[in-house]
Amino acid sequence: MKHFISLFLIALFAIPADIMAQSWNFGIEAGYVNNTLDVSEYKATARSGFKFGLDAEYQLANKICLESGLAYIRKGATTSGIRLSGTEINSIKFAEIDYLQLPVMIGYKFNIGNHFSIKPSVGGYYAVGVGGYALIDGVDAFNQPYTERTSTFSGTNGTAYRPCNRNDGGLAFALNIGYRNFSIKAEYDLGLATATHYGNGKQRTFSVSLAYWIFK
Repeated sequence: MKHFISLFLIALFAIPADIMAQSWNFGIEAGYVNNTLDVSEYKATARSGFKFGLDAEYQLANKICLESGLAYIRKGATTSGIRLSGTEINSIKFAEIDYLQLPVMIGYKFNIGNHFSIKPSVGGYYAVGVGGYALIDGVDAFNQPYTERTSTFSGTNGTAYRPCNRNDGGLAFALNIGYRNFSIKAEYDLGLATATHYGNGKQRTFSVSLAYWIFK
């Protein structure tokens, strides 16, 4: 995944300098997140979260935009099944999977008049886990049900009780509808890395956010 991000950055900087326009845009955004997991063998249900962060956009002379930023995003899901990964665990509620997420995208802005614009974008993202917790439901050695709370990324009982990998990344697709200094963005992130140990889950994230842009 890191190689994917590196290649994408190289491709962006390879754009000829003569088509550059001196147009930087900076903004802040916040919004709603709906996240689930693509898991093998088991079942996953979605959970709601949120995101907020800083955005940066560089607009080229031909209306192509290079985009990045940094967001704090809360994802989550519940994985359930019989004997997850061969253990006596029946379900894991990933109540909070908190990341710092860095997108790298390229888009094309259509100006449609009256200060409105539409901008589809495509690219990738890389995320590093910073916190959260999960609730693990299972059956103990005496055949009694139990629920244990553990840290999302650093369980105290070894790898088997560390539900999530700290690194995540994948593809990102977005559509921005802008009016003057405001924009509404719908985004879908398709995780390619294995984010969770149980069921080899990959993140599937849909978000809708509102942004306010400060033009420089």
